[in-house]
Amino acid sequence: MSETAAHQESAAAPGAPEEAITSKNFHIQVVATSLSKCGDQLTKPGLILTWMLASLGAPAAAIGALAPVREAGSLLPQIAIGEAVMRRPIRKGFWSLGAALQGICVLSMAAIAVSMEARPASWTIVGLLAGFSVARGVCSVTSKDLLGRTVPKGRRGRLTGISASVSGLASVVVALALAILDTSSVSQRLFVWLLGLAAIFWLTAALTMAGLDESPGKTTDSRSFLSSLGAIPRLLQSNAPFRNFCISRGLLAGTVLSMPFYVVLAHEATGGRLANLGALMVVGGASTALSSAIWGRLADRDSRLTLGAAGISAGAVGLATAAASLIDLAPAPATWTYSLLFFLIGIAHAGVRQGRKTYLVDMGKEQDRARLVAVSNTLIGVIVLCGGGVGFLGEMIGAGGIVLIFALLGMLGGALALRLPRTSK
Repeated sequence: MSETAAHQESAAAPGAPEEAITSKNFHIQVVATSLSKCGDQLTKPGLILTWMLASLGAPAAAIGALAPVREAGSLLPQIAIGEAVMRRPIRKGFWSLGAALQGICVLSMAAIAVSMEARPASWTIVGLLAGFSVARGVCSVTSKDLLGRTVPKGRRGRLTGISASVSGLASVVVALALAILDTSSVSQRLFVWLLGLAAIFWLTAALTMAGLDESPGKTTDSRSFLSSLGAIPRLLQSNAPFRNFCISRGLLAGTVLSMPFYVVLAHEATGGRLANLGALMVVGGASTALSSAIWGRLADRDSRLTLGAAGISAGAVGLATAAASLIDLAPAPATWTYSLLFFLIGIAHAGVRQGRKTYLVDMGKEQDRARLVAVSNTLIGVIVLCGGGVGFLGEMIGAGGIVLIFALLGMLGGALALRLPRTSK
């Protein structure tokens, strides 16, 4: 029996030493992923980076490129990343490298923001965001592989739920801190400090993950990037559960794509009041902090049911939001109404994230988990880019109409998720 097989066999047997290793790996990944997600909260393209570029006087094209560059840069290269990961028996180094590169990119953004003129600085920051996003994709692929190989079923959803709750709490703290600052005192240096703190989070996360007790995993034969792309249709054709999961996840991508339009509706209804922006920041972070751990535990019991329930719930919130957009509300009631709706869609989105992450990790086997993650994320990257084009319909059907479209797609995706085979314990 090989050393790897012996280690895996012993991992299945109960025992104090093995349980200690499992507990150690659980806590290391909780800390590392929590730090990484806190860094994410401090560099949100739709919030922190957008405000920073706006304060620089950046062109609208650069600001508009932030969200697509981050999502596409993270998701589209994951086929190549997945193949590279699967060729190495020890993979924690990939995660640490990705986290460290994210920290370096963010530190570079902070330096650029205070040392260059507006236009070159803004496009340089967009370029650094592209590099940041590729590094984020490395962590995305590797984290699910490490989670599946070092943490047993029944604890995975809890782990991701705890880290998401921690990051949501961090978002609330940042939102409250910004809310109590006098707006006239908010300068470019404030955002530089936020990016610097985010960089510290990522660099610390990289060091933390390096301490993971990882046994060698199964490796696969090397493939070229083109052959990997060519294998996608065959994989989707031969693996019906995975194909249906990708379809469901694609439909549910409308949940995250719709969230900026909630903000647009709130802005229109309240006349762009800064107090409403602060309220949305607080409830958005609170929804993640309060619900993610609960969703994680539910996903450990039945990730398919969690994904379906969250998707249908997101669709219901979208329908309510589209209806609210037809009512002419005064600013004060509008603030409360859209804050509540944003809170509810945040809860539903957290459920979608926890359900689909846990389902995909539980579905995959050691030898193909990283590949399934990479294929799924690449497909979603394409869908997100295409779905982003729906925003051009805004002038014709309004933000409420766009929310309605995404709500219907989300309900359809949730219904399809309920028909997936169960993979959880």
